[in-house]
Amino acid sequence: MIQILRTIILKVLLLLVFLISTTSLASNDFTEFFNPSGWDKVYTKKGVVVYSQKAKDSKIVGFKAEAILEAPLENILSLLRDVEGTIRWAPNMTEKRTIKEFNDLKATTYSNNDLPWPAADRDMILMNELRLDEKNKFLVVDTYSVEDKNYPPVKDIVRAEMSYGTLEFRRHGEFSSVRMTLLVDPKGSLPIWLVNMLQKKLPYQFLESLEAEAKKTAIPLKPGIKALLKKLDNLK
Repeated sequence: MIQILRTIILKVLLLLVFLISTTSLASNDFTEFFNPSGWDKVYTKKGVVVYSQKAKDSKIVGFKAEAILEAPLENILSLLRDVEGTIRWAPNMTEKRTIKEFNDLKATTYSNNDLPWPAADRDMILMNELRLDEKNKFLVVDTYSVEDKNYPPVKDIVRAEMSYGTLEFRRHGEFSSVRMTLLVDPKGSLPIWLVNMLQKKLPYQFLESLEAEAKKTAIPLKPGIKALLKKLDNLK
């Protein structure tokens, strides 16, 4: 059961790519879900600091992770934007495709993840958008679940839900600083207490995987992302 849950949540984290008819299931208003001063430090591992907080009006615990990734920001952004390529390095991901690409910075995606028996597979539809926070001088990926009438839930596959998700990036010399904040419900029959316990252990695994892949992968940046990076650099 523990291994199954770890796989479920890790797959959800790996869906943080740059991704109508879509309907939002969530909001990326931080204060709707979290108290800015309500984070409790859980652990530090190899430079990754993880915090947790019980979300407002929810039994699910959200988490925040901060780290310096030893990879250029260009590599990280291009890797996350390579939607179909995610299947090469995301374990147990059987399907990953773009539903609608609005522009270089915004898209919706569909993903299906094969989980060990007896757990049902999990799928997700996400709306993701990259933007520049000029005030705080970092790039932000806003990510949250949406509905799409052309992709209704299907039998034997549980649709997980990301109520809130952000990845915040800054340059850190030749490397990249990142802050990840997520509120994810894998749905299904998994006990809430087990979900909350194991979610705290997974941010490190996600960031480690992202860093390792970004170190060895350099995909050409889309023009829109390149332009946004230039704006970020000009803020310094």
